[in-house]
Amino acid sequence: MECLNLAQLVIDKRYEGIPGVSLGGYVAGVAAKELGASVTVALARVVAPGSIVTLERSDSQVLLRVDDELAATAERSQFETTAPVPVTARDAETASERYPGFDRHFFPNCFTCGPSRLVGEGLRVFPGPVDGRPLVATLWRPPPMVWQADRTVASEFLWAALDCPAIWAHVVHGGSEPDDRAVSGRLSLDQHAPVPGEGVSIVVGWPIRRDGRKVIAGAGIFSETGDLLVEARQTMILTDRGVPLHPDAWRATDRNAAPAS
Repeated sequence: MECLNLAQLVIDKRYEGIPGVSLGGYVAGVAAKELGASVTVALARVVAPGSIVTLERSDSQVLLRVDDELAATAERSQFETTAPVPVTARDAETASERYPGFDRHFFPNCFTCGPSRLVGEGLRVFPGPVDGRPLVATLWRPPPMVWQADRTVASEFLWAALDCPAIWAHVVHGGSEPDDRAVSGRLSLDQHAPVPGEGVSIVVGWPIRRDGRKVIAGAGIFSETGDLLVEARQTMILTDRGVPLHPDAWRATDRNAAPAS
């Protein structure tokens, strides 16, 4: 029987995605942090911002609990890459200027992609459509708040940074039905190399496939020279609540018609 190592921490309120819900990518990154470079996290329930979570660590997995209820399970796991040919920095910058969330955003305070977050308050990852390719992309300058002592980005923030670009890739290119909404069900990440805190990286998202009620998309962080530093995969579950996936929902004029979280 494996020996458990217990730890507790608070999921800071700043890491909110949908109002009243901690960003799934950040929660997954907290659960995955001690397991290495290639991990899959299954999300079982919402974690409210400010929650005290308990981490039950063994050699093979980490269980993240809130009030003794399982919220996430992290296990070492690899996946086959679907990463595209890199996007140039110029194309990524142009794509970001067309970020749909600049015109209308259901969750403008989202820690990752919310345009209401000021510099230093969020990740400010703003992916827009890439000309002639089924991708979204942006340049990313990681804020010092996510740097480690060696001036690379801490792993939990890599999970957070790649959460929303995968969703935006499906919104922009995934061919969703008008009423499709989804919540994050499973996140996987494979880190090939450190992501420097200083300088600029290129974040890219791409749709992969739809499988029944599951919608699968990928995201990655590339260096300016085109090296794949981190690749992530997200499996979203279609529900009657959560993030709208059809692009028309993000172009709607009624800004009060936010979906249930």
